[in-house]
Amino acid sequence: MGSFADKAVAHFSNREVRKLEVPELETVVYAKNLSMADKAKITSRADGELTDFYCYSIIFGATDEKGDAICDVGDKHKLANSMDPDLLARIANFVHDSSGKTEEEREKN
Repeated sequence: MGSFADKAVAHFSNREVRKLEVPELETVVYAKNLSMADKAKITSRADGELTDFYCYSIIFGATDEKGDAICDVGDKHKLANSMDPDLLARIANFVHDSSGKTEEEREKN
């Protein structure tokens, strides 16, 4: 029988990759499963700024179907200043929602 840590790592490693249909952009965004280290990196870079938190959430947590990042740090200015703020928030919140619910299930609640 494995240790608690081994079981926890196995559980995290086996979580499904989530996807979000974004009709406004005619694309699908995937969210990697964020570790505590990932969340700490996002939070520390955002330094208490909500817009930065949303931008870094997408930069470090949103991927394409292959698992490759869809944005990089160089895109932060565009995301913060030229993207629909409601869409920015929706994608960033999706990245952080690890409930496993689909977008339709979340909208029902």
